[in-house]
Amino acid sequence: MLSRSLFPQLRGNGARFRRDSFIIISDILLLAISGMRKTELMCKAGLSSEQLNKYLPKLSRSELLETSREKRRIVYTTTEKGKNFLQAFEELAKLLD
Repeated sequence: MLSRSLFPQLRGNGARFRRDSFIIISDILLLAISGMRKTELMCKAGLSSEQLNKYLPKLSRSELLETSREKRRIVYTTTEKGKNFLQAFEELAKLLD
């Protein structure tokens, strides 16, 4: 199944590697599959608040990510469309192998 280690060839291997927006999007979607709060997403994806605030609205508008409320907190969850995006991205990554 999908995991953050699926795309090592796209991640680079140095500390100075700058992630592409598709890799950042895939990281967010992979982390949010089972649902995750914003702060947790930010920390686990290695993003600043400003960066995450750039991506979350785009992913929601594109219906790749949905929000829900759990105990007065917003939880972000990957939609079926988001999972389809991840599958397609995985197939493209395999072509680079």
